[in-house]
Amino acid sequence: MRQIMTVFAFTFREGIRKKVFIVSTIIMMALLLILTAVPALIQKSETDEPESGAQEPSVTSKVCYYVDENGLIDNAIETLSSKITDTRFEKGDYSKIHEYKETIKTDGNTSLIVVSKDQTGSPFITVTNMDFMSGISSGYAVDVLSDLYIYNTLESRGIDKDTIEFAQSRLSYAEEFAGEMDFSGYLLGIVITMLVFFAVYFYGYGVSMSVATEKTSRVMETLIVSAKPSRILIGKCLGMGALGLFQFIFMIAFGTVCYKFFIPDGFTVFGMELTLSAFTFKSALFTFIYFLLGYMLYSMLNAVSGAFVSKIEDLNSAMMPVMLIELLSFYMGYFSMMSSGSNVLQKITMYVPFSSPFIMPFILLNKDLSDLDLAVSILILVISIVIVTVLSIKVYTASVMRYGKRVRLKDLYKET
Repeated sequence: MRQIMTVFAFTFREGIRKKVFIVSTIIMMALLLILTAVPALIQKSETDEPESGAQEPSVTSKVCYYVDENGLIDNAIETLSSKITDTRFEKGDYSKIHEYKETIKTDGNTSLIVVSKDQTGSPFITVTNMDFMSGISSGYAVDVLSDLYIYNTLESRGIDKDTIEFAQSRLSYAEEFAGEMDFSGYLLGIVITMLVFFAVYFYGYGVSMSVATEKTSRVMETLIVSAKPSRILIGKCLGMGALGLFQFIFMIAFGTVCYKFFIPDGFTVFGMELTLSAFTFKSALFTFIYFLLGYMLYSMLNAVSGAFVSKIEDLNSAMMPVMLIELLSFYMGYFSMMSSGSNVLQKITMYVPFSSPFIMPFILLNKDLSDLDLAVSILILVISIVIVTVLSIKVYTASVMRYGKRVRLKDLYKET
């Protein structure tokens, strides 16, 4: 046990000091900060926007020329100015349309609205901007002018204003779901699944690289003298696992703090409120458990891959089988997330030990999983880890001190 703890402590200290750990942590923190700050900025911009007719039009550098030679839509400039307050609308000259367009080619703050007649005599609206990222919103401008044209037409036919306004009113709505999955749980489940996958992949690769580096640099010969190969393997995997768990918990905590400080109360996406209600103590606990178990499973396989090589250049090819298993398992879990309701694929992925670490956090956040299903999934994963660990220790012990020609599985089988 002492040998394991010595290797564990050394691996953890070395890993936390490496630039790749520090840089990756900073990058993930920055991404979380940006993702949680965007909703606050969106709500602030919507709050700061003046209400229709409540304030004076703001002074802006944006200008839109409005050309309606036939006078098809009355009071268009006044209505557009009251609805789109960040743009100054001016009456344009039909003879200068070409000149306006030449200006728009180089000036993103200038735009043009031309109203002409279509084949039925109704207004046909053409909006010209420099590109899709500049100028005014063509869809919103067309909606404003369409409502205004209908209003004017109905009023000219003797319909009273109250009836017209009622006919143009839009009903408010809220979207509800009868199933167990909600938007917040769905989004949070995908984010956490991605974090688990990249953490398992990244730190499993770290174990493999560490083993391969020590072997090819002959450092392993010194380590073997002071500790058994099995103790080295277990200590190294536990050290990298602790490092990964530390970063994983830190990112979850940092993301939660950012959510509390930056996400406005009641913030909605497509009419659905964004909350952390799905992230309960149970789901958080078992998410960490599945992360640890998934890491243990793949780290053992990656460590054996590192022990197989005699040159560091061969590491990627030696890791290819493990990488394929990991990617296939992740995509099996991911595709089962995309399908709604209970399905055979989701049942399979939650029991298969290679895929359960990637799908179970999502299921825990979005479904009422029975204790029996959870226990069976964990039991199968634990049994698989024990089997893989025993086999990995034997293969690692037999291959870690072999140099020269590439190690073959059948040779190792004869020795073990």
